[in-house]
Amino acid sequence: MQICRLIFLAIISVTAASGCPAQAQQRYCTDGDARILRVEMYPFVPGADEIVLKIKNLFEDGCPGLDLQIHLNQNYYSPDNTGILAADADVYEVDSVFFDDFLKHKNPRPPSQSILDAAGPAVPFAKDIATFNGTQFGVPHWICTDFLIFDKAFPRIGAIKGPTDAAQVFAALGKGPLMDLKGSTTLGELYLSILVAHYGSAGEALKRLDSEGPDDYALGVLRAFTSMEPPGFGRNKKYHQREGFYPRQFARKSASAYVGYSEDTYYALDETARSCLLDQCLGQNDLDVALWPFADEGAKPVAWVDMYMMDARLTEAKLRDAEAFIKFMMSVSTYEALLLPSSPDEGVPKYLLPARDDVYSDPPMAAAPLYAKFRTLIGPAIPITQEGLNFKLHKISAILEQALPTSH
Repeated sequence: MQICRLIFLAIISVTAASGCPAQAQQRYCTDGDARILRVEMYPFVPGADEIVLKIKNLFEDGCPGLDLQIHLNQNYYSPDNTGILAADADVYEVDSVFFDDFLKHKNPRPPSQSILDAAGPAVPFAKDIATFNGTQFGVPHWICTDFLIFDKAFPRIGAIKGPTDAAQVFAALGKGPLMDLKGSTTLGELYLSILVAHYGSAGEALKRLDSEGPDDYALGVLRAFTSMEPPGFGRNKKYHQREGFYPRQFARKSASAYVGYSEDTYYALDETARSCLLDQCLGQNDLDVALWPFADEGAKPVAWVDMYMMDARLTEAKLRDAEAFIKFMMSVSTYEALLLPSSPDEGVPKYLLPARDDVYSDPPMAAAPLYAKFRTLIGPAIPITQEGLNFKLHKISAILEQALPTSH
C-alpha cells in the first residue's frame, strides 16, 4: 500500500507526448477523434514522473487523437476531501485500503471479461481482494508488503524469527536496521502488520484497531524497532520526507539491513550506480531478502494491492478508451518498459511487484535476480480491507506519534 510512502509530487497533469520506437507501431484504440482520458494514478512509485511520461507517450502513440491526462496526487491517502476518494477521473488506480470505500462511494463499473482475460493471471490474493460478492471490481496492478532487505555479509539477519530475536541479532552485530517509523500512513500500516502477526488474522487485528488506545504489544514492538536503529534514524520527519532516503543510506552501509517495500531496493541500487565511489556501496549481488517478522509468532505478511477501477459513468467511446488503457497497462510488454532499464547503463530495475503473475516468468523480468525471491516471499501474504480502514490507520497513527520517541 504505502507501496512506497514517498512524498515528492504535487498533483500534476502531464501533457507532452513523443514517440517511443519500441511500441510505436502498436494500436490500442480504434477511434481517431480528439478526446481526453483522465487517469488518477497511484503516485508513490520510484521515478513517477518518468513513468508517467513513458506511459503517456506509449499509449498515445497507439491511440490517435487521444489526450491521456494522468494525475498524481501527493495527498492520495489524505482522509479529508483531497484524497483519492475525492478525485474525479475515468480510470482510478486504487490502493486496496480504499476498496470497500470505493465500492460504496464511487460504485465503480466492473471490468469486462475481455479486460480480465487481457490482464492475465493475477496473483491469487490480489484477485481475492479485488472481488466482492463474486464480482471482480478491480484489475490488480501492483502488490506489496514489507520485506527485510539485508547485506549478505550478515547471513544471520535472514533467519530472524521476530522482534525479540532481531534485537539480539542486531545488538550482536553492532549494526542495526533502518526503518522509516514516521508518517501517518507508514505508522498505521506497520502497527496493523504487528497486530496481524501477533494475533494471527486480519479479523483479530481489525477488532483491536477499533480500540481507543494502542495495543500494548504492538506499541512495545514499535518502540523496540526504534531502539534497534542507528542513532538519529527512524523517527526523523525530514528523513521521512526525502524520497528513498533510508534505502539510499542502507546502500552506503549505514546499516546492516533495511525494512521496506520491494521497490525501495531501486533506491539502494540507484544510489550505488549513480552516487557512490567504486566498492563503497552495496550492489545487487550483495543483497538478499527475507520476510520481516513483525511479531515473535513469526512472519505473517500483510499485502496491499493497487488496482485499476473504472468510473461508473463511462459510456461508448470513453469506455472503449478506458478498457484499452487498462489492457495496455496490464500487458507484459508495458511492465517490461516501465520496470526494466533498456540497458545496464540506463538505470536499475524499479523492483515494483507486478500483480500479473506470469510476468515473473517473463525472461527479461526474470533476469533481474531479486524478482523471483520477492514473488516467492509475498505469496502467502494476507490482504486487508475494510470500510474506513484508511481513516482508522490515520487515527491510530496520531496516537502512536505521541507515544513514540522523536528519535534516540
